[in-house]
Amino acid sequence: RSSDVRSDEYSHLPGAPPANEPNPMMGDHGIRFSLKHKDILKAEFIAIKEVADDFPDKKIGLMIPLVIHVKELQEAKKIAEEIGMPDNVKIGIMVETPAAVHTIEEFCEEGIDFVSFGTNDLTQFTLAVDRNNEEVQNIYDETHPAVVKSIRHVIQVCKRYNVETSICGQAGSRPEMAEILPALSIDMQRYD
Repeated sequence: RSSDVRSDEYSHLPGAPPANEPNPMMGDHGIRFSLKHKDILKAEFIAIKEVADDFPDKKIGLMIPLVIHVKELQEAKKIAEEIGMPDNVKIGIMVETPAAVHTIEEFCEEGIDFVSFGTNDLTQFTLAVDRNNEEVQNIYDETHPAVVKSIRHVIQVCKRYNVETSICGQAGSRPEMAEILPALSIDMQRYD
């Protein structure tokens, strides 16, 4: 996954700019930050390319986090193309926003190899529940019907486009989710 560091996660480091975001969870991180700082994103892609060049027999997944619009994927793919990303690097996206869920067909049409459900954020953004807020932890539920229906929809669309599906986040360790996901025909492919 390319960088997805929230301002509250790095503000304590020496030399970091002061964190002044009122809600870092919904702030300047993921691909939105990376596209503002393309030199950093390019450096990350070059590092991935070097690993892929050293291990040409390995299938390596490059995942773009917090996408909300297909143009973000297009810009990231341009950078990957500029540096000559090898064919053994497969490009995918994190599906962790309702925007990604509802526009998944556009992402598939643009060309992705895989998606991974970021269930922590997908649940948070779908239910409007700050997962770090103890006052609402009791209603944070990855198996809520709205979250499951979102996952089902994305899997169905991805199947039509031959795009692999997998999951990351804490939900994958829940026994209930371990029953739900195979019933939805998730692929669970692995990358190096």
